[in-house]
Amino acid sequence: MTSSPVAPALALPSPEGREGWAVVTVGLAGLGILLVGLDLDVYLGLTAGALLVGAFLPLWLSSVRGSRWTVAVFVLLAACLVADVALSAWMSDSRVFSRVAFFESVFLLVSLAFGIGWILWARKLMPDWGIGVLFGLGLLLSVNPGSELFPVSPWKFGFALPVTILVLALAMRVRSRWVEVIALLGLAGVSALSSARSGAAVLLLVLVLVVWQSMKRPTTSRGAALRTVLLVGTLAVGTYFALQAAILDGAMGDEARERTLMQLDTSGSLIAGGRPELGATTALMGAQPAGFGGGTMPSMHDLQIAKSGMAGLGYDPNNGYVENYLFGAGIELHSVVGDLWAWYGLAGLVLAVVLAVFFVSRVAMLATARSASALVLFLGVKAVWDLMFSPAESALTTLVLGVALLAPVAARAPRPAAKLSVQAG
Repeated sequence: MTSSPVAPALALPSPEGREGWAVVTVGLAGLGILLVGLDLDVYLGLTAGALLVGAFLPLWLSSVRGSRWTVAVFVLLAACLVADVALSAWMSDSRVFSRVAFFESVFLLVSLAFGIGWILWARKLMPDWGIGVLFGLGLLLSVNPGSELFPVSPWKFGFALPVTILVLALAMRVRSRWVEVIALLGLAGVSALSSARSGAAVLLLVLVLVVWQSMKRPTTSRGAALRTVLLVGTLAVGTYFALQAAILDGAMGDEARERTLMQLDTSGSLIAGGRPELGATTALMGAQPAGFGGGTMPSMHDLQIAKSGMAGLGYDPNNGYVENYLFGAGIELHSVVGDLWAWYGLAGLVLAVVLAVFFVSRVAMLATARSASALVLFLGVKAVWDLMFSPAESALTTLVLGVALLAPVAARAPRPAAKLSVQAG
């Protein structure tokens, strides 16, 4: 298999007598990436990375204009902020307002915007694989062995995402499809042995796409990209059923097999049985289409609506899960789509749709052109999964890196005095 074609290199300007400033700039960019990945909470979701990036707002803000996609995302993030304030104020007449939940929802938008903008700027200064390594190191340093779920499965609830990003970023540096295939096989194997069903499925789908890229000629036509979307959808469905069959045969151990059987018996579907929060989301959307606002604490009536939606999927909601997790400190619907809608109303729902279209279309276009690394494919596929099935707070880091690395970046001609170069796009 061959490596993907490399776009012309961008050059870091280093005018005579200013080489030291160029090094400082790259170092600052790297520190910001590391802190964004580290996700070190300073106050109610406001991170050390967001504080650093915010201090240098004029330095990176213009980088957002490099793509219509990123412009659209930033406009929608601003609309979500306005909607959050308006909805929280409006709902405070009938429900309890939580200052903590409100600031957490606001700072999530800030972290998403600042992280994307900073990495877009950093892509002009360093290679994408280097950004992936630094971001992955930040994630690795943020792993908390003292968390409640870490002892259950250290890989699944701790090391899976940072190690995957690190390994695939290093494989991207080598620029060999064979290295990416071996890396993906190893990561998928570890995920399967750790009962990380969704993680293994995502990695296997990425593996198939990497191999598929090496077997076709590159093209940039929209028709070919559309066919790739259909192919990816078909592969996703095939991977889902193949993995389900393997789990039921005991390929991922007895614990995963029993959990899968229970979820299938509950709802007749692994997805519905494993994510009963989907029932709560659809029920609440029907009852309160405008959303709630990030600072709104749900009422008992809202709780009963959510429970009825979950019960409709065959799930027994009377076990404390709804009261303690979903509605314990605000509204948490265990999906980026659900959370964005609940906290930011229709603006959040539009943002979720735009993000979904962005990831699907960019993965299709890059894969069709045979220019998608395993890291980029993983981030795109993982982001689509997270939009449907992961809480917004836990999916934030993947969304930041995914949007920033999948967004098209305008190439600039290299300058003769350049000391460092970077792969574009």
